[in-house]
Amino acid sequence: MIDHLPPDDAALAHRYAHPFADGRAFVRANMISSLDGSATAAGRSGGLGGDGDRRVFRVLREQADVVLVGAATVRDEDYGTPEHPALAIVTRGEVAHTPRLYPADGAEPLVYSGGGSSVDLREVLADLYRRGFRRVLAEGGPGVLGALLADGLVDELCLTVAPMLVGGDGRRIVTGPDLPTEHWRRLQILGDDEGYLYTRWAR
Repeated sequence: MIDHLPPDDAALAHRYAHPFADGRAFVRANMISSLDGSATAAGRSGGLGGDGDRRVFRVLREQADVVLVGAATVRDEDYGTPEHPALAIVTRGEVAHTPRLYPADGAEPLVYSGGGSSVDLREVLADLYRRGFRRVLAEGGPGVLGALLADGLVDELCLTVAPMLVGGDGRRIVTGPDLPTEHWRRLQILGDDEGYLYTRWAR
């Protein structure tokens, strides 16, 4: 059964209420994919989005305490540091100090660097929890999401399916090692008049 995307933002927020977990951060991932499995169009995930997807994106951020994202996605999608939620960046190197990321009158992002090696994402999540960030929204990219999934750290996946074919060699929403072929539990499927599907899945 596919329900229609609620036109009211309060009702939409109710459908996407971010769960909590006892004693640890609850990790929700949010991604978008084309019908042929690409996570980008013309090199950016924003190229796949529509009005409804932007509403869901905004509501998911409102529900979260912190957004967790990889440095490559920050660069490719031209991220800025939002007033809410906080922004945490995972990188193997350095993050460029752009005005959007380091505004003169705003909060700076948290940066977790592996110094050329992999970042221990369990330690990242533990540190975020110690800082009071209980609800984590992982926005990619595919490498970060793959690493989180490989370590069993994703509790819920929100996946928008865009009604378009893009071809090319765009990456999927997940890259990295093979993952266990476990079945995820479907929580909901919403749709809109543009043909987008908004799905939620739990481990």
